[in-house]
Amino acid sequence: MSPTPPPPPFTYHITANTPDGTKSTFLDTSGPQCVQERPFGTITYLYSTPPSFSIKENTDLKYHESAPTTAPFRSFQPAGGSVAVTISFAPNPSQELGYMHRSNTLDFLSVLCGEVELVLNSGERRVLCGEVELVLNSGERRVLKQGEVCFQRGSWHAWRNVSATEWARMSCVALSAEGAVEGDGAIELAA
Repeated sequence: MSPTPPPPPFTYHITANTPDGTKSTFLDTSGPQCVQERPFGTITYLYSTPPSFSIKENTDLKYHESAPTTAPFRSFQPAGGSVAVTISFAPNPSQELGYMHRSNTLDFLSVLCGEVELVLNSGERRVLCGEVELVLNSGERRVLKQGEVCFQRGSWHAWRNVSATEWARMSCVALSAEGAVEGDGAIELAA
């Protein structure tokens, strides 16, 4: 059986307010969308905010529109900033686990399709949609399924698509905590 094709690219919509604040409208553009290929699949940048912004002055929108359209994208923001991405996991016939890592962020993750396993360094596991497994460095694991949400608080973790033939996709909004730094250097990798 051949693997399923990857999920389609995202279409997303951004709203704005008229200068007098009496009407809300849709913008004509969704802004830059940068896709980074990774060994497990892809990460797609959707939106980001600086540490402090004004909706009235559109500073978040200007910041977003200035984002790079090619890799590397804005992956992590300094303290108080945020970034929204999607993570698409390719079929995983070998059931290989992703790399154990953490960042100084509060991540709001939801499974859009498939199941994903989250593995903690404690050994605990949980599975999400598609099905994606989250593994913590405690060894804990969870399989997260479509429609499930995980609030990840700077934990050591790795992800695994539990399907050998199907893609899995999650959305993530990462809020940078006090002391967070900008860029890929914000990620700590387990030894």
